[in-house]
Amino acid sequence: NTSHSIHRLDFGKRVRGMQSPLSGTTKIVKNGAYMFHYYIKLVPTIFEGAGGEQVYTHQYSVSDAEKNVMARKGDLTGLPGVFLVYEFTPFLVHKVEKAIPLSSFLTSLCAIIGGVFTVAGMIDAILYRGYKQLRKGNQK
Repeated sequence: NTSHSIHRLDFGKRVRGMQSPLSGTTKIVKNGAYMFHYYIKLVPTIFEGAGGEQVYTHQYSVSDAEKNVMARKGDLTGLPGVFLVYEFTPFLVHKVEKAIPLSSFLTSLCAIIGGVFTVAGMIDAILYRGYKQLRKGNQK
């Protein structure tokens, strides 16, 4: 029976906000003999926090395949089991956490408020001109 459960799988130190795609994976085999393959692509990553501390770890993506290798009663077409096949990518990701200053937030807020007032003014002008046209048409 190759039923299995992966509680947690990390490659390197765990960093806040980093995903672990295989964590919580459960596969249950009810009958037959199964071969499970997990193809893992590891990406070396440096996380740099807002305080300047650096953590070297790995992120990963995964795809999986499963196959019933029991052809007939007692005959196997493959080796039942759970196989983790991994490869390193030739890239290094450097993620830097930066705090957004209050001035940037205030600038964005002012831009949004200005945009709302501009659109409201345009809608008001269109409605006013339409109203004037309707009044002019009714007076003739």
